[in-house]
Parts: sequence; structure tokens; C-alpha cells
Amino acid sequence: MAKIIQMAVMLGSSKLGHGAFGFDERQADSTPVPQMKRELPTRKMCLEAFKRTHYDILIIGGGAVGSGCALDAATRGLKTALVEANDFGSGTSSKSSKLLHGGLRDLEQAISRLDVAAFRRVRCSLQERSHIGKLAPHLSQPVPILLPVHHWWQAPLYYMKLKIYHLMAPKATRSFQYLSADDALEVFPMLRRQELFGAFVFYEGQHDDARMCLSVALTAARYGADICNHMKVSRLIKNKDGNVAGAEAVDQLTGKKYSIRAKVVVNATGHMSDSLRKMEDSEAKPLCTRSWSSIIVMPRFYCPEEVGVFDPHTPTGRSIFFLPWQGHTLVGSSDEPLNLPEQDTQPTETDVQSLLDCVKHFVTPNFDVRRCDVLAVWGGYKPLPVQSDSLHHTRFKNHVIQLGPRNMLSIVGGTWSSFRVLAEKTVNAAIRYGDLSPLRKESVTAESCKLDGASGWSPKMFIRLVQDFGMERDVAEHLSNTYGSNAFKVAVSADSSGKAWPIVGKRLHSEFPYIEAEVKQGVRDFACTLEDMVARRLRVAFLNVQVAEEILPQVANIMAKELNWSRDQIKKQIRQTRTFLNSQMGQLTKESASQMNIPIKMSVRQVRKFAGQFRQMDENNTGYVSIADCCRAMKTMGVKEVPVDLMHNVLRDIDVHAQGKVNLYEFLLLMSAIVQGNTEYLRYARLYLDHKKQMQGSNFPTVMQMERAGGGL
Repeated sequence: MAKIIQMAVMLGSSKLGHGAFGFDERQADSTPVPQMKRELPTRKMCLEAFKRTHYDILIIGGGAVGSGCALDAATRGLKTALVEANDFGSGTSSKSSKLLHGGLRDLEQAISRLDVAAFRRVRCSLQERSHIGKLAPHLSQPVPILLPVHHWWQAPLYYMKLKIYHLMAPKATRSFQYLSADDALEVFPMLRRQELFGAFVFYEGQHDDARMCLSVALTAARYGADICNHMKVSRLIKNKDGNVAGAEAVDQLTGKKYSIRAKVVVNATGHMSDSLRKMEDSEAKPLCTRSWSSIIVMPRFYCPEEVGVFDPHTPTGRSIFFLPWQGHTLVGSSDEPLNLPEQDTQPTETDVQSLLDCVKHFVTPNFDVRRCDVLAVWGGYKPLPVQSDSLHHTRFKNHVIQLGPRNMLSIVGGTWSSFRVLAEKTVNAAIRYGDLSPLRKESVTAESCKLDGASGWSPKMFIRLVQDFGMERDVAEHLSNTYGSNAFKVAVSADSSGKAWPIVGKRLHSEFPYIEAEVKQGVRDFACTLEDMVARRLRVAFLNVQVAEEILPQVANIMAKELNWSRDQIKKQIRQTRTFLNSQMGQLTKESASQMNIPIKMSVRQVRKFAGQFRQMDENNTGYVSIADCCRAMKTMGVKEVPVDLMHNVLRDIDVHAQGKVNLYEFLLLMSAIVQGNTEYLRYARLYLDHKKQMQGSNFPTVMQMERAGGGL
């Protein structure tokens, strides 16, 4: 034990961080701070630059690592280009758990093996968390996480791990504390008391991943990089020696082709990296494997005190986490099944039900976990290097930078906690292999660089927005924590609300702090499609898909004025974005639309009668009617007083897919149960289906080894 703690202290002797993560401004080196060269260029300006510029480095892939490479290269003075086939951060980078973790579970593996290399990796993650906190203080903040203790003997083990974790972290990192079982229940009342001995509370970092990725790319552009989203590489350009010397990219909005030439090409396309490597060498062996994980979004009351929960050892044997994020709760598991189809990025109903089952077995039985509490679902691939002889020297190798046979650099692996240091390593390799001549040989992103909007920001900056512009507090806080000091630009362009209060800031929806002025700003921030806007400029698609669908026409009309869309283009954008919401954000997960598990116990005549009534109530053809409408319908059918408690139980047994409303199938089941008195039939049908699902789901998918999964949540 003493040896382990001594090792942790030795490895943690370098103390860096920011705020809750320990950054000390006095320890920054004397490297001159590079100045941003220009205001943010437009997409059109970058396209024109592609035609005439011969770049030092071309990065393909605008995710976390690709955007990080662009920022690192541009701040060193290299001529940099970045292209992304979809939108910045549209892949795995926007579908994370939103944590900037230090690798607590990685530490568990390191302690069990006394692996110095693994300890160094945890130390690096903790330092990188503090670097990111300095890079973008407005986008990252600490979040308290509850770690339940189920048995008395777990308490000293968890204490030892958290103590080592804290010793390895930067000085100013918040410490952890122990809570009794009663105190833990006050913080998180939904925990099962009989399975709880106590709990620890520790702190991790949290951020808005899509906004972070976008900010990194936009900051790179201000430092001189030419960046462009919706630019798909169709082929690699090779010189007379057969080496890669650029790429031909197709603008997905216009169909125009651009030949972009560069001394070094970096493949940072994540889990699709092998596809690009095949363009370099048709016989290239796979370098990347993938794991899949899904996250469901649930209401705020699943994290009542804005405290997350992470349990790596639940009584059922699976790990689970609850994380508060932007007024909602993210729920996921670190178990990650493998070997899924390549192009399939859609969450399934099986994913949803699997996570809901985890929640039901984790929280107290008195808490009613419902399918309708799932407001959004998303899933993403995590790219990992293929295990090979070259990686055999360490089981903790979760990234690889490889120079291909035709001199293209490929980077595979990494997490949000390590994106900056991976970008630094990749650019170092590009300088070395490409014989480049940067103005600065060393990276400046760790100490001397801040993202656009970080300078001049403070946690209390939102007060100025309230006082000077007359904004509502939640809107002002949202703008401050999203745009940093650039929030004032958004406030200046905001329209009058037409009310006595707030004075400016027309909301797009009453439940969210997003305002119309953000749509205009989003277009300036390279949003080209309606999906770009509702998913990654405004995070509403990741928080509540029903609200996202509701505001589509309003957002599309604002974008149309900025981008000169025709009526046909507006309709096309709305149609395509609805398809995105249905398929990738959980509006209609696979199987859920067609899966009618409980037979409807009605005659054909009765079905026609109730279906006709449903259509009359659904005047706007939304496919749903409210529960209030259902109650009124029951009264017209002879139910004098609607049995509210009975209806609650019926809605639970039906397991409706939306809050406060039902679709036609659910409406028919509701009417069958209450109006016709078939409640017992419905209960037995649900019990049978639950039993059948448990029997079929006894075999869990293949689980990713923790030492290969990045070590975090």
C-alpha cells in the first residue's frame, strides 16, 4: 500500500490545472502567447483558399482529435486545412458521456497490476483535464459524482483508490468525502437503502462535447486554418513518387470538387479511418476496431441534487452512471458490445430497454421507471486500435499514430480527456515525417492558448447580460456558458421580446433557454443544415427530440433568411432532419415503431370506433393525443369519474413512449383497459412479456475489456 501511494505522489508531483482542476497561472511557461490572425472566416472564404493554397498539413476528419490537430498546427504557424464529411463533431465526438474523466477505472486496473505505465496514463488524463479547463473555462466545469458502497469491505478499497487518484491530480483539484448511507440517500433518494453501506463523493470534469469540438475548429480558423464541414474526401492525390500529397474533396452542398494539396495528410476520421487507409493502400490491414455504447436522456428528477452517480459494481454485475447535464439526466453503462454493422449508427429499442432495466434494478422499487421518461437516445462508436504485435508491449495502449506506406499519417483511438495531447503528438509526427518548418517547434495549446470566447469570461459574466440587455437569468447563463465572452455578440443581435420583461431574447421554446439570435449565430458558426443547428449548435435534439421536432419549422425559417433557402429547400431540410431525429436520436428507435407486443383485446368494430375518435382528437395529425383528451373521451363514453390512479397503473403497464400523450396503439390499449374493464388482462400480458424478455436477455453482449475502453465512464 505504501509503495502504491509513494508511486502516486511521485507521478503526481507535476501539478497543473485550472479552478477545480488545479491550474496555476504562475506555473505557465514563458512561451509567447500566439495571437489570433483574423476574424472568423466564412465557409466560402475557406473554399476559395483551398483552390490557391499549398498547405503544410491537411487534416481529414473534424472530430475532437482532427479539430485538435488543426488548432495545434495553426497555433504553431503551419499552413493548415481541415475538412469534415459531415459537420464538426457530428460523429462520436458529440455522442459522449460529456465527462472529462481522469480514468478512475483505469486506476483500478493499474493498482491491481502495479503497472507504472498505467499510472502515468492516469496522471496524463488528470493533467489533460486541467489543460482543457484552462483552454475552455466557459465550456468545462466540475461535477460531483456519488460512488455507492454496497459492502463494508468496499469502503477502505474505494478510499485507497480515491486517495491515490487525488494525490495524482493537480493541487487545486477538489478532494473527495465519505457519506453515510443516510446522507447518501439525502443526496440521491432513489438509491436502494438495503443495498447501501455508504458512499463517496468525488469530482470529475464535464463539458458540452459538440460545442467544445466546434469551438476548437473555429479557434483554429481564427489562427489561420482553413476549415470546411460537409466536404467529403473522394480520393487521395498522389505525387509522381506515389506518395499522398493531398486529397480531392466534394462539397456536399453544391457537388463541386476541390483539389487540396498538402505536404502531409493526417487521417483523423475516427472509426472510419480504415476506409481512408484503403484509399492510400488497397491492401492495408485493419488498424481500427470499434465498440458501441448508447446513452438515454431522462428528466432532471433522476439526478435530483445535480449530483451524478457512478456505480462500477452494481448488485446485478453491470456498471451504470447517472449524470446531470443541461437540466436533464444522462444514463448509460460502460459495458460496450462489439461487432456491430459498420454503417449502423442508430440506437435500438434493445439498447433503450437494456438501460431501463439497469435503472430499474438500481433505484428503489418504489420509483416508477417508465419508457416515456426517455426524452432522447443516442449511440456512438468508440474507435480503438486493433491489438497486434506492435501494440503488445502494453495492454493500456488505447491510441496509435501510424505512418502509412504512402506517407499518410493515421491517428486511431483517444478520448475527450486525451484529445489535446493526441493532437500534439500527431502534429509532432507530421513535422518530423514531413520535414515541416513551424514558427514554434513546441505545442502551445497546453499553456498559452485559449479557445475563442475564453478570454474575458468569468463565471459571473451572465449578470452583465441580465443587467445590460434585460435577459432572463437562465438565458443569460446559457449564453455565457456556451459562447463565453462572445455571448455579448449574440445579445447585441437579439431581437426585442415585445414584452416588459425580458426586454430582448425571443425563446425558441418555453422549456429551453435557446433564443432566435442563436440561430443566426449558428449560421455564422458554419451551420449549413437544419440538423447542424438543432443537434450541435443548439443541443435540443440531444435533450428532447419531441421539442426538437416542434421547433423545426421556426428554426428553418430563420435559417432560410440567412442562407437564402427556397420553400422547397425548407421542406427538404425539415424532412431530412425529421428522419435524423427518428433514426438517430430516439424519436422512433428500431423496432419501437412496429413493435406492438400486447395484443389489443377488442373487436374490429370497436377498434374502428376508437380509432375514429382518436383521429378526431388528433386535429393536427401529429400521431398523438394528450392524456387530458383521453380523459374527456372517457367521459363521453360513460365513465362518470376518470379513475386517475387506475389510469396511472394502466399507463405504466402499457409503458407509453412519450410523456403526457399516447399514440393510436397506446390509446386503444388505454381504452380497452379502462372503458372496457380489461385491466387484469393488460397486467398479466405485461408480466408475461417482461418474463419473456428476461429469458431472452439473459445473454449479455460481448463486453469491452476495461483496459481497452479508455478507463473512464
